[in-house]
Amino acid sequence: MSTVRSLLRPASATAAALLLATACDSGGDAGPARYGPADTRITAHVGDRFEIAVQANASTREDWHLVAPGPSAPVVRGRGSRTETDPGTEEMDGAPHTVVFTFEAAGPGSARIVLLHCTFAAPCDGRTPVPTSTPTATATPAPTASPEPAASPTPRPERRVYSVTVG
Repeated sequence: MSTVRSLLRPASATAAALLLATACDSGGDAGPARYGPADTRITAHVGDRFEIAVQANASTREDWHLVAPGPSAPVVRGRGSRTETDPGTEEMDGAPHTVVFTFEAAGPGSARIVLLHCTFAAPCDGRTPVPTSTPTATATPAPTASPEPAASPTPRPERRVYSVTVG
């Protein structure tokens, strides 16, 4: 029994040291900071990369589009976007996903990032949404030359504005 213990001690010490070293090592680059829809104030240093992650669902026509800044903005530059499948939904058709916009802090100053939230009810491409209810019939006869009912305007997509300060 003492032979087994003496053999396990060096292995346990090595495993503990390895675990401690792994836990303390930041791994160098931890990746860009990630912000969500509610994080509308962002602070970064020149050269930092950061991401804004928002939920979307193509099956319900919900999506996000970058409006500003342009690709050569002096304070913040867009570095592209990608979609990530939400954990646990990999095999589900029509499941929501995350759209991640990546940016780089290019120079000192302030900038605005504007995302457009497009939905079925407030589309970005000019499509008119399908009415969700139909008018009910009334017992009162309609006049013979009735004007067409005024169409209600299509809601505009939400604009989410992020204020970025680069120092």
